[in-house]
Amino acid sequence: MALRTLTVDLERGHARQHLPAIVERDYLGGRGAIAWLLWHHLPADTPPMAPENLLIFAAGPLAGTSAFASGGFVVGTRSPLTGAIGYSWAQGHWGAQLRRAGYDVLVVRGQAPDWVYLYIDGDHVRLRSAERLRGLDTVATAAALRAEHGDNTTTICIGSAGEAEAAYASIVAEGRYMAEPAGTGLVMGTKRLKAVAIRGGQPITPPDERRLALALDIIRRRVDTSALAAGIGELGSAHFLGRAVEVGALTEQNGAHGKLDEQIAYARAAFAARPKHSRGCAGCPMPCYFDLPTRSGEGMPVPDLEIVAGFGARCGIKSLEALTTIAQRCLRLGLDPVATSASIAFMMECQDRGLAPSRTLAWGDEQAVLNAIERLGTRQEKRDILSLGVGEMQEVFWGSSAFAPQAKGLALPGLDPRALTGFALALATAPIGGDHRYAMYYDELVDEPPAWLPEQPAAPQSLQHKVVRMIWHERFAAVLDAAGLCRRLGLMGYQVSPGELLALIAASTGVTVSGADMARIGERIVTIERLFARRYADNGGIDELPERWLEEPLAEGRAANFNPPLNAMLAEYYRRHGWNRMGDPTAERLTELGIKG
Repeated sequence: MALRTLTVDLERGHARQHLPAIVERDYLGGRGAIAWLLWHHLPADTPPMAPENLLIFAAGPLAGTSAFASGGFVVGTRSPLTGAIGYSWAQGHWGAQLRRAGYDVLVVRGQAPDWVYLYIDGDHVRLRSAERLRGLDTVATAAALRAEHGDNTTTICIGSAGEAEAAYASIVAEGRYMAEPAGTGLVMGTKRLKAVAIRGGQPITPPDERRLALALDIIRRRVDTSALAAGIGELGSAHFLGRAVEVGALTEQNGAHGKLDEQIAYARAAFAARPKHSRGCAGCPMPCYFDLPTRSGEGMPVPDLEIVAGFGARCGIKSLEALTTIAQRCLRLGLDPVATSASIAFMMECQDRGLAPSRTLAWGDEQAVLNAIERLGTRQEKRDILSLGVGEMQEVFWGSSAFAPQAKGLALPGLDPRALTGFALALATAPIGGDHRYAMYYDELVDEPPAWLPEQPAAPQSLQHKVVRMIWHERFAAVLDAAGLCRRLGLMGYQVSPGELLALIAASTGVTVSGADMARIGERIVTIERLFARRYADNGGIDELPERWLEEPLAEGRAANFNPPLNAMLAEYYRRHGWNRMGDPTAERLTELGIKG
């Protein structure tokens, strides 16, 4: 069946259509459909913040069925941070409701004259005034729309950071699940679209329910016996803090120092000892989001790996209570925590070096950091430099590019690539910019990676087999996103084998897909994304890391005296992809993949 698309022009109305059958055959759906649409239907000269830019939401064929871990969605656009295709990923249930309402893809274009939200109830599609929702945070917005449309309404929205046009504003699903990175919240804000609320229908019956159930049962039984799944099921991504500390991947003061404060080093144990409530997705055997109870009854999110690595180690915030408050404020305001911590740490260092005139942000100053976060959620008469993101901030402070934590304009996460060579390659090559979540490369943080990964695992700073394993992650992540299965279950937790994913795809589509077909789908998606970045983004053809993380070894800590051998890895990476020596997909490779260059 051809993918069903709802296109909403915020100035002219909406239309329903089906994408060509080739899209489902060659790209499956979800992220694959987004990549195809942006490559074929977004003019190359479209500015990211122009009304003509497309904001595309999609869920794969598993979404809306009885499959667990399939309710999330991908949103893609031309990113205001990079100029390339940018994606944000979110867990939850909104993607399932989109498909149950009758749509695989939602395309939003144009700019509303006044603030609106989109309400979808099957064939009933309406734009409604959002004036009363302006200024509300993401939790309050979701609650207000549930109160108006019923408890079975599922909402995505932007917070006040998206309204204030912070460059790295995020979309938040259901007041609980952050869609990050890439600045999709800014694009949604420039369109004056506050929220999308959906009332979905009944669960979708897949073509082969028995095969679906069998594959899910195998995955569930693996989760039940997995130590890794148990760790994630206790703390979410914060489970990896122990391993990150062990290999020296947490560094302080924007990566300048490898010695780590004890409070951050023992953060995993401290959070594990506290009582928590799960806010994982319904039915998932590996919950990965948790709240800490409070006296008011309102839960506070357990800080994830990136909150602790970014604000704790990188910015110097030692208090676990402060980190918890930061996690809550980022969620409510709709701010990508990775980009927020990177921007603040970068500003701290610029001020410390005298490159910035003021001294408002000192290392470890909790109140100053919280004040900065609140300002990002408030429209300023004169735009705050901090709201621009690191990629643009480095242009303001002359001489700062060597220590600006960004690649291709997108903020680097708090984990230090000098401790993890495969991670370094993932950051440098991701066409969306420097974020490991593109490939979901957690291999080096896992004690015992699964046997289905290619080649043998190697030490974090080793070069051996890193390229082939990273390419595998890129392609598998792309197929997970195209199929609509949670990348946290499939890659961060490594609980879904390629064979099981093939069975899930066949059961949900009615089409048998071979391992070679699945690999080609993943390769095709990755290749289109790279083509877009290298042809249309100013720095999309630059696969590199800033000087600090590539040429300046740490003097202390467990990752000391080492620089990742990026050039050696890039040569092998390009060769294995079948690209030329500059990293461009060749005409022959494009022909093999059926991509029109």
